[in-house]
Amino acid sequence: MRGLSVLAQLGVLAFMLVLLSEIMSHSMWGGEGNAPSTLDFAVALFGEWWLATVVLGALLSMAMIGASYLVRDERLVNLIWDMEGDQ
Repeated sequence: MRGLSVLAQLGVLAFMLVLLSEIMSHSMWGGEGNAPSTLDFAVALFGEWWLATVVLGALLSMAMIGASYLVRDERLVNLIWDMEGDQ
């Protein structure tokens, strides 16, 4: 089972590397070797796509708050132990 997990992780890594190289070599960037820089990415993300960035950030914040609420353990035994301390 552990080997299958490692194999799956390596497969996902290889897929991401192939996908990234295909995206960076696409003709929409203005030809070969003219990939966007990190500055271009930052300007696009916070300049042209600012609303999508804010909405995505709000959605991710709500998801994290909801996940932390769902993980809380509110059984009576644990609540009493928390209130008594380490006695």
